Amino acid sequence: MTYSITELAKLAGISTRTLRFYDKKGLLEARRDPENNYRYYDEAEVNQLQKIMFLRLFDLPLNQIKKILEDSVAVQYQALCDQRKKIIAEQNRLSDLIVNLDETLATMKGASVMSDTEKFSAFKAKAIDDNEIQYGKEIRSKYGETTIDDSNRKFNSLTETDMIHLKELTNQILTKLKALVGTHDFKLPAAKHLFDLHKEFLLVHWSKEQYSPEAHRTLAAMYISDKRFIKYYEDGTGKKGAAKTLKEIIDYYA
Repeated sequence: MTYSITELAKLAGISTRTLRFYDKKGLLEARRDPENNYRYYDEAEVNQLQKIMFLRLFDLPLNQIKKILEDSVAVQYQALCDQRKKIIAEQNRLSDLIVNLDETLATMKGASVMSDTEKFSAFKAKAIDDNEIQYGKEIRSKYGETTIDDSNRKFNSLTETDMIHLKELTNQILTKLKALVGTHDFKLPAAKHLFDLHKEFLLVHWSKEQYSPEAHRTLAAMYISDKRFIKYYEDGTGKKGAAKTLKEIIDYYA
C-alpha cells in the first residue's frame, strides 16, 4: 500500500515534520511523484520507519541508527534483538515498581509491613538495569562477570541510609571537581579530598577485596575514553574537561 506523508504520519503516530527530518537526514527517503513532486511511501519505507521507531525507543542517536540501517540484515536483526532485551528489562522494571508501590499502599492501610530495604528495592533495581544498559558490556569486559555481579548484589543490599550517603557523595564529588577542573597542581588538599571521596564512592559499590589502585585507574581511564562519562561529568559540573581532570587526579593518587 502507498501512503502520502500525512497518511504515514497518522498511521505511525508521529508528525509530518519528523518524517521530513528523517528524509533530510537520509534515514527514511521518501519517493517522489513525478507529476507533482509530492512525497509518498511504499511498503519498504513503512518497514524502514518501523525499525527506526524501535531503535529510537531508548534514544539511540540518529547517526548510529542510520549506520545500522545501511548495514547488513544480520546487523539490523541483532540491533533489534538488543532493543528487545532493553524493552523486556524496562517491562520487568515497571512490574517491580508496581509491586513495590502496591506493597507501599498496603502498608499505608496497615495491611502490610515493609522493611527499609524493601522500600527501595525497585529503585535500586532500576539503577542496576540502567547501568547495565549504558555500561554493562564495557565494565563486564574490563572487570569480569563475577566482579560486576558481586557489585550489583552489594548495591541491591544498600539500606536507605546507604542510599542517602551515596547521593551525598555524588553531589560532593561533582562540587569538588567543579572547583578543580583544569588544575595541574594535584598536591592541593582539595585534589586529595576529591580522590578520597571518589574512592569512598567506589567502596559503596565494591567490596574491599574488589578495590585496588589498578582497578580504580582502569575505571578512570573510561572517563575520558567513553563519551557518556565525559558528558556526565561535564553536565554535572558545567565545565569542559571535567572528566579529564578527575582521571588525572585519580591517576596521581591511586
